[in-house]
Amino acid sequence: MNGFTCCNGTAIESSTKLQHAIYFKSNDNKELYVNLFIPSTLTWTERDVRIEQTTEFPKTDQTKLTVHGKGKFAINLRVPSWATKGVQVKINGKLENVKAEAGSYVKLARNWKEGDMIEWQLPFQFRLEPVMDQQNIASLFYGPILLAAQEPEARKDWRPVTLNAQDISQSIQGDPSQLKFQIDGIDFKPFYESYGRHSVYLDVTLK
Repeated sequence: MNGFTCCNGTAIESSTKLQHAIYFKSNDNKELYVNLFIPSTLTWTERDVRIEQTTEFPKTDQTKLTVHGKGKFAINLRVPSWATKGVQVKINGKLENVKAEAGSYVKLARNWKEGDMIEWQLPFQFRLEPVMDQQNIASLFYGPILLAAQEPEARKDWRPVTLNAQDISQSIQGDPSQLKFQIDGIDFKPFYESYGRHSVYLDVTLK
Protein backbone atom coordinates (compact mmCIF):
# COMPACT_ATOMS: atom_id res chain seq x y z
CA MET A 1 0.00 0.00 0.00
CA ASN A 2 2.93 2.34 -0.61
CA GLY A 3 1.48 3.56 -3.89
CA PHE A 4 -1.81 4.03 -5.69
CA THR A 5 -3.54 1.42 -7.80
CA CYS A 6 -6.96 2.01 -9.35
CA CYS A 7 -7.85 -1.63 -8.79
CA ASN A 8 -7.49 -1.32 -5.01
CA GLY A 9 -11.13 -0.34 -4.53
CA THR A 10 -12.78 0.38 -7.86
CA ALA A 11 -12.49 -3.13 -9.27
CA ILE A 12 -14.42 -4.56 -6.34
CA GLU A 13 -16.96 -1.76 -6.58
CA SER A 14 -17.56 -2.26 -10.31
CA SER A 15 -19.44 -5.54 -9.90
CA THR A 16 -22.03 -3.89 -7.68
CA LYS A 17 -22.71 -1.28 -10.36
CA LEU A 18 -23.86 -3.85 -12.94
CA GLN A 19 -27.39 -3.68 -11.53
CA HIS A 20 -27.64 0.08 -12.15
CA ALA A 21 -28.64 -0.29 -15.79
CA ILE A 22 -31.12 -3.19 -15.62
CA TYR A 23 -34.08 -0.78 -15.79
CA PHE A 24 -34.57 2.83 -16.86
CA LYS A 25 -37.77 4.89 -16.76
CA SER A 26 -38.89 7.95 -18.67
CA ASN A 27 -39.12 11.31 -16.88
CA ASP A 28 -42.92 11.30 -17.17
CA ASN A 29 -43.16 7.74 -15.76
CA LYS A 30 -45.05 6.54 -18.82
CA GLU A 31 -42.36 4.18 -20.12
CA LEU A 32 -40.08 1.53 -18.65
CA TYR A 33 -36.93 0.27 -20.39
CA VAL A 34 -35.60 -3.23 -19.73
CA ASN A 35 -31.92 -3.15 -20.67
CA LEU A 36 -30.41 -6.22 -19.02
CA PHE A 37 -31.67 -9.75 -18.53
CA ILE A 38 -30.87 -10.42 -14.88
CA PRO A 39 -33.04 -11.99 -12.14
CA SER A 40 -34.31 -8.94 -10.30
CA THR A 41 -37.30 -7.10 -8.89
CA LEU A 42 -38.02 -3.47 -9.71
CA THR A 43 -40.21 -1.38 -7.43
CA TRP A 44 -41.60 1.46 -9.57
CA THR A 45 -42.70 3.71 -6.75
CA GLU A 46 -44.29 6.44 -8.87
CA ARG A 47 -46.71 3.97 -10.45
CA ASP A 48 -47.14 1.64 -7.49
CA VAL A 49 -46.02 -1.20 -9.73
CA ARG A 50 -43.51 -3.98 -9.19
CA ILE A 51 -41.80 -5.80 -12.09
CA GLU A 52 -40.28 -9.21 -11.35
CA GLN A 53 -37.77 -10.62 -13.83
CA THR A 54 -36.87 -14.33 -13.73
CA THR A 55 -34.23 -15.80 -16.01
CA GLU A 56 -31.13 -17.99 -16.27
CA PHE A 57 -29.71 -15.81 -19.04
CA PRO A 58 -27.20 -16.35 -20.63
CA LYS A 59 -27.54 -20.08 -19.95
CA THR A 60 -30.85 -19.73 -21.78
CA ASP A 61 -32.01 -17.23 -24.39
CA GLN A 62 -35.22 -16.33 -22.54
CA THR A 63 -36.42 -14.09 -19.73
CA LYS A 64 -39.80 -13.58 -18.04
CA LEU A 65 -41.27 -10.36 -16.70
CA THR A 66 -44.26 -10.44 -14.36
CA VAL A 67 -46.27 -7.29 -13.61
CA HIS A 68 -47.51 -6.79 -10.08
CA GLY A 69 -49.91 -3.86 -10.01
CA LYS A 70 -51.82 -2.21 -12.81
CA GLY A 71 -51.85 0.81 -15.08
CA LYS A 72 -51.37 2.09 -18.61
CA PHE A 73 -47.72 2.39 -19.59
CA ALA A 74 -45.17 1.04 -22.06
CA ILE A 75 -42.53 -1.60 -21.42
CA ASN A 76 -39.60 -1.36 -23.84
CA LEU A 77 -37.50 -4.51 -24.24
CA ARG A 78 -33.93 -4.11 -25.47
CA VAL A 79 -32.94 -5.98 -28.64
CA PRO A 80 -29.14 -6.45 -28.38
CA SER A 81 -26.96 -5.82 -31.43
CA TRP A 82 -26.18 -9.54 -31.68
CA ALA A 83 -29.88 -10.56 -31.83
CA THR A 84 -30.10 -10.70 -35.62
CA LYS A 85 -32.00 -13.99 -35.79
CA GLY A 86 -35.29 -12.44 -34.79
CA VAL A 87 -37.01 -12.25 -31.43
CA GLN A 88 -40.16 -13.72 -29.96
CA VAL A 89 -42.43 -12.15 -27.38
CA LYS A 90 -45.51 -13.58 -25.69
CA ILE A 91 -47.91 -11.80 -23.36
CA ASN A 92 -49.87 -14.17 -21.13
CA GLY A 93 -48.94 -17.03 -23.46
CA LYS A 94 -50.11 -15.32 -26.65
CA LEU A 95 -47.53 -14.70 -29.36
CA GLU A 96 -47.30 -11.02 -30.26
CA ASN A 97 -46.64 -9.70 -33.77
CA VAL A 98 -43.71 -7.34 -33.27
CA LYS A 99 -40.97 -5.90 -35.43
CA ALA A 100 -37.55 -5.96 -33.83
CA GLU A 101 -34.37 -4.37 -35.07
CA ALA A 102 -31.07 -5.32 -33.49
CA GLY A 103 -29.73 -2.46 -31.41
CA SER A 104 -33.18 -1.02 -30.66
CA TYR A 105 -36.19 -1.69 -28.40
CA VAL A 106 -39.51 -3.46 -28.83
CA LYS A 107 -42.28 -1.33 -27.32
CA LEU A 108 -45.20 -3.04 -25.57
CA ALA A 109 -47.80 -0.42 -24.65
CA ARG A 110 -51.05 -1.50 -23.00
CA ASN A 111 -53.18 -1.28 -19.91
CA TRP A 112 -51.34 -3.74 -17.68
CA LYS A 113 -53.04 -5.68 -14.93
CA GLU A 114 -51.93 -7.75 -11.97
CA GLY A 115 -50.16 -10.97 -12.98
CA ASP A 116 -49.57 -10.09 -16.66
CA MET A 117 -46.55 -12.03 -17.90
CA ILE A 118 -44.14 -11.22 -20.72
CA GLU A 119 -41.98 -14.01 -22.16
CA TRP A 120 -39.05 -12.63 -24.15
CA GLN A 121 -36.80 -14.83 -26.31
CA LEU A 122 -33.61 -13.80 -28.12
CA PRO A 123 -32.35 -16.78 -30.16
CA PHE A 124 -28.59 -17.22 -29.91
CA GLN A 125 -26.42 -17.86 -32.94
CA PHE A 126 -22.71 -18.10 -33.65
CA ARG A 127 -20.86 -15.07 -34.95
CA LEU A 128 -17.31 -13.86 -35.47
CA GLU A 129 -15.98 -10.52 -34.25
CA PRO A 130 -12.74 -9.74 -36.16
CA VAL A 131 -10.06 -7.42 -34.83
CA MET A 132 -9.93 -4.06 -36.59
CA ASP A 133 -6.62 -4.40 -38.41
CA GLN A 134 -6.56 -8.12 -39.27
CA GLN A 135 -9.85 -9.56 -40.48
CA ASN A 136 -8.79 -13.21 -40.29
CA ILE A 137 -8.09 -12.88 -36.55
CA ALA A 138 -11.44 -13.03 -34.77
CA SER A 139 -13.23 -14.02 -31.59
CA LEU A 140 -16.12 -16.48 -31.61
CA PHE A 141 -19.40 -15.63 -29.86
CA TYR A 142 -22.58 -17.58 -29.21
CA GLY A 143 -25.22 -14.92 -28.69
CA PRO A 144 -23.69 -12.62 -26.06
CA ILE A 145 -21.17 -15.23 -24.88
CA LEU A 146 -17.49 -15.06 -25.77
CA LEU A 147 -16.23 -18.61 -26.36
CA ALA A 148 -12.67 -19.62 -25.47
CA ALA A 149 -10.68 -22.48 -26.97
CA GLN A 150 -9.35 -24.67 -24.18
CA GLU A 151 -5.63 -25.08 -24.81
CA PRO A 152 -3.70 -28.15 -23.59
CA GLU A 153 -0.48 -26.13 -23.44
CA ALA A 154 0.87 -22.64 -24.02
CA ARG A 155 0.78 -21.45 -27.64
CA LYS A 156 3.20 -19.22 -29.55
CA ASP A 157 0.75 -18.44 -32.36
CA TRP A 158 -2.98 -17.93 -32.92
CA ARG A 159 -5.30 -20.92 -32.55
CA PRO A 160 -6.22 -21.90 -36.18
CA VAL A 161 -9.79 -22.92 -37.00
CA THR A 162 -11.53 -23.70 -40.29
CA LEU A 163 -15.21 -22.79 -40.59
CA ASN A 164 -17.94 -23.15 -43.19
CA ALA A 165 -18.05 -19.88 -45.13
CA GLN A 166 -21.81 -20.06 -45.73
CA ASP A 167 -22.83 -21.03 -42.18
CA ILE A 168 -20.15 -21.22 -39.49
CA SER A 169 -22.48 -23.23 -37.22
CA GLN A 170 -22.08 -26.18 -39.62
CA SER A 171 -18.46 -26.49 -38.44
CA ILE A 172 -19.32 -26.38 -34.73
CA GLN A 173 -20.46 -29.40 -32.74
CA GLY A 174 -21.63 -29.54 -29.16
CA ASP A 175 -24.47 -28.97 -26.73
CA PRO A 176 -25.92 -25.43 -26.68
CA SER A 177 -27.79 -26.18 -23.44
CA GLN A 178 -24.44 -26.79 -21.71
CA LEU A 179 -22.60 -24.06 -23.65
CA LYS A 180 -19.92 -26.58 -24.58
CA PHE A 181 -18.72 -26.89 -28.18
CA GLN A 182 -16.02 -28.40 -30.34
CA ILE A 183 -14.24 -27.17 -33.47
CA ASP A 184 -11.56 -29.30 -35.15
CA GLY A 185 -11.43 -31.47 -32.02
CA ILE A 186 -10.77 -28.50 -29.73
CA ASP A 187 -13.13 -27.80 -26.83
CA PHE A 188 -14.74 -24.37 -26.53
CA LYS A 189 -16.61 -23.03 -23.52
CA PRO A 190 -17.56 -19.60 -22.16
CA PHE A 191 -14.65 -17.31 -21.42
CA TYR A 192 -16.09 -16.63 -17.96
CA GLU A 193 -15.72 -20.34 -17.15
CA SER A 194 -12.14 -20.61 -18.45
CA TYR A 195 -9.38 -20.72 -15.83
CA GLY A 196 -6.55 -22.66 -17.47
CA ARG A 197 -4.81 -21.93 -20.75
CA HIS A 198 -7.22 -20.70 -23.40
CA SER A 199 -7.46 -18.69 -26.61
CA VAL A 200 -10.10 -16.08 -27.42
CA TYR A 201 -8.45 -14.86 -30.64
CA LEU A 202 -8.58 -17.33 -33.51
CA ASP A 203 -6.87 -17.49 -36.90
CA VAL A 204 -9.99 -18.16 -38.98
CA THR A 205 -10.08 -19.78 -42.42
CA LEU A 206 -13.47 -19.75 -44.14
CA LYS A 207 -14.11 -22.47 -46.74
